[in-house]
Amino acid sequence: MHVRALICVLLLVLASGCVIGRDTRAHPATVERRCGPVSLVHQSANHLPSLIHPETNSPPLDPAVLAGRFSPQSQRIAESLQVKDLLVQLIALEAQGHQDVSGSLHRLRVQQQLSNRILLAFLDVARSAAEADCEEERADQLADGLQEIRDQRIRRYTLIAIVGDAMIGIVSGGLGLALQETASEAVAILGGSVATWFGLGAFFDDTRYDFQHARNLLQDVWIGPKESTLIPATVWRHLTRPLREDPQHYSLRESLILRWRQDGRLGEAGSERERRRVALFFGDGGSYDIEDLRARAAMLDLLESDINLMSQDLERLLEEILLQDVS
Repeated sequence: MHVRALICVLLLVLASGCVIGRDTRAHPATVERRCGPVSLVHQSANHLPSLIHPETNSPPLDPAVLAGRFSPQSQRIAESLQVKDLLVQLIALEAQGHQDVSGSLHRLRVQQQLSNRILLAFLDVARSAAEADCEEERADQLADGLQEIRDQRIRRYTLIAIVGDAMIGIVSGGLGLALQETASEAVAILGGSVATWFGLGAFFDDTRYDFQHARNLLQDVWIGPKESTLIPATVWRHLTRPLREDPQHYSLRESLILRWRQDGRLGEAGSERERRRVALFFGDGGSYDIEDLRARAAMLDLLESDINLMSQDLERLLEEILLQDVS
């Protein structure tokens, strides 16, 4: 009977070795796909022809002429696109009327260049939002893979704890009936300890993965360089210009960081968790657990939303430009 008891306990210990082994499966071939451009993408705003300048006989440019013709929202997005002078030219040419063919052609050239700039800005928005969405999905897919591993491990822990506890109860009861009280108590204590350890192990899991992101959009948002090497210039100016409607005149970039903090994505201010996540999220990558990956995905989702909202301003500016033809 002593031998049987020892065999039961030994089986539990051996099972623990099988379960404890760190499972590194997380479908790396899926989550390590490329999200950035395959080749370097030129910043569109830096590779456009120079702005059309007014002819010598054109009236002087006065930004005040935009009041009442373009909304403040459209004027601000025009500043981000660096086309406000073109808007002023367009209004000045409209005021001249269609006096001759030369004037009409000049007005059409100005309007065409405005449309080209807006179209390129739409492409910049789409490219940036797509990369942020891809990185978000990349983090989410890895988190799902790690969650699956965690759930499987918890089920194994729980099953072994239940079965092991039943086995030890049977052995201990058998020893009690055989009047081997000391052995029975020893087996019960040892078996109970092992079963308890497995039961607790189901709730304490540290499934991690070495997740790399050398091309890190969040890093530029966090640091706030004058010019971003990852986000197109038009989108970056939109994210970093002060918001006039904000009491503190924060930019979208600064407001985004505040929302990350308020949502607890970085952890409590000044905590060790915050220091670790700042180094992890805004660096080149490292060891992520499931909660880290979920937080990173949520931060990228907010960034994607702010980038996509730029499209609303672009649509409004284009609409107001087109309305000048019928006014």
